[in-house]
Amino acid sequence: MKSTGIFSYFSPGVKFFWLILIFILFAIISAFGGLMAGKFMHLDMTQMMELSSNPMPGENTSFLYLFQFINQLGLFILAPLLYVFLFEKPTIGGYLKLNKIPGILILFLSVVTIYTLLPFINFLDGVNAHLSLPKAFSSLQQWMVDKETQADQITALLLNVNTLRGLMLNLFVVALMPALGEELLFRGIIQQLLQKWTKKSPLAVILTAFIFSAIHLQFFGFLPRFVLGLLLGYLFLYTRSLWVPMLVHFVNNASSVVIYYLNYNGNINVSADHFGSWPSIFGISSSLLITLVIVYFVKVKSVTVPQKTE
Repeated sequence: MKSTGIFSYFSPGVKFFWLILIFILFAIISAFGGLMAGKFMHLDMTQMMELSSNPMPGENTSFLYLFQFINQLGLFILAPLLYVFLFEKPTIGGYLKLNKIPGILILFLSVVTIYTLLPFINFLDGVNAHLSLPKAFSSLQQWMVDKETQADQITALLLNVNTLRGLMLNLFVVALMPALGEELLFRGIIQQLLQKWTKKSPLAVILTAFIFSAIHLQFFGFLPRFVLGLLLGYLFLYTRSLWVPMLVHFVNNASSVVIYYLNYNGNINVSADHFGSWPSIFGISSSLLITLVIVYFVKVKSVTVPQKTE
């Protein structure tokens, strides 16, 4: 699809400012769309607020699914596409690095990193869960705890399904939509914008990973999500294809959805939170080292192996 790029002459800093404004605009539009969806489902404002802030089992989850879908579509797909259409050129697919697909080996190795990194990610999750702010910031910490509890409640309500239809719906709404949308925004736009702004690729990857983790407002999972953002950022930087972080992000999300489903229905004993844990210094350090080696190999192969054009 052709991009007008009528504002492509703006500096990276100005473009970043406009990206924030577009994101805020679509946040408002998405919220309004969610309200309209609730009205269509014959819910009043009180019911919608209660479902969004304090969902309970047995309540109308259809609204939550629809609200999540509208948010993902507006904030992470339509907003990024509008930004690229207005501010970048020559084509949307070209700018977002969607016009080339790496070879099977690179795709396979990139996906493998999600599983090799799991012990280190779970270790960071444990460390992050025990972090606390000084007493002077107790009110802030309580707010963080409340946001975390709210996010956990919504996640559990969506994932507590016992049918194949429910599993497929979660794979679409909880796994696929965030993987596509969040990579469009964070790696496809923000990382490239920060790379042009700072002239430093590693700094752009780190800053993008920080924003990626912070914007989820789940502070007791900040460190593992930050490291995941670093992995996705470097895979995008080295492969020069947005399909790679999209695929890796989807596999990460889908694995959690499937494991949660199997555990919830009594098919396996391990929970999604503890899947891949290796509680030893050797296992944790090996996890990180193996992942770094694979990422380096992906970097080397991405330079030497030509990519396939769609």
